[in-house]
Amino acid sequence: MAISAVLPLKASGSYDVNDLKRAHILFTSLQTFVAAGTISEIFVLVPAAEVDLVSKEYACWQSLNIKVMAEDELLPEFKKYPKMRGWRKQQLLKIAIANLIENEFYLTLDADVICLKPLDESKLIIDGKALLQYEQRAQHPKWWKSSARILQMSPDVGPKDLGMTVTPALMSRTLSQKLMQELSPKKAGENWVDALCSLHDPANPRNWWIGRFLKLKWTEYSLYYLCAMKLGLLEQYHVIAGTSQTPALLLIHDSHPYESWNIAGSFDAANPGLFCVVGSKTRLPPKEVWQKVAPYIQGSAAQPPL
Repeated sequence: MAISAVLPLKASGSYDVNDLKRAHILFTSLQTFVAAGTISEIFVLVPAAEVDLVSKEYACWQSLNIKVMAEDELLPEFKKYPKMRGWRKQQLLKIAIANLIENEFYLTLDADVICLKPLDESKLIIDGKALLQYEQRAQHPKWWKSSARILQMSPDVGPKDLGMTVTPALMSRTLSQKLMQELSPKKAGENWVDALCSLHDPANPRNWWIGRFLKLKWTEYSLYYLCAMKLGLLEQYHVIAGTSQTPALLLIHDSHPYESWNIAGSFDAANPGLFCVVGSKTRLPPKEVWQKVAPYIQGSAAQPPL
């Protein structure tokens, strides 16, 4: 069972880092470690003004079937919300891509993600269900409370104090589409994108109500997970990572803090982690990150275009 992938991107990412170049490390790791045919397509979603730039930059990765697309081509509603933060737009895009992909499951990516070891479909999809990794809700309690308010449900569902972790994550096309339906307002002329984007318009008098303010901390993953629990569908599409039955982890945090990162340990076959993140907050130049990880990415003798 092949999967799709989505990478929302802005050439100059958060914290003024060069995400355009940084993603070459991600692509190198995917080409090295992911078995052919496992990821059938990668949608790279960018601001309209950057489509040509990004298309030319990533033309060298033809083997990965990268499809560069303007954000507002996928979600034209963005044109009505020009002040919407890029971070918020990227969350919406990770949901909306479900309407375009050719597979049931898709992998969400950021430019600072790195694949750590050989992967094929059998390590990501177990008996027709995609890996889903838990983290403590206490790390971001407002995400769960806000998302539950938006979905008009109790946040106290599923294993106590646990919720879905962040990028990289595997998502179901069907569940994302059901989430869009759940978020769609009954008011004519509005859709699920309007419902979320309108929350972040300070000029809208409706947003002066405390009830609206308490919905502001939603995320794509807290909405996705809670909606799946609300509909009773999580176990139909997902299997929990990091258990005795499925020990693999989609994300490990070994690279934090970066200065004391045991890189060899992260890439070791005995480590259950499939991906790590060398976050943009480090403000490290892509070349510096590459120099540290290159010895562990076999078959990548050629320098990626950084």
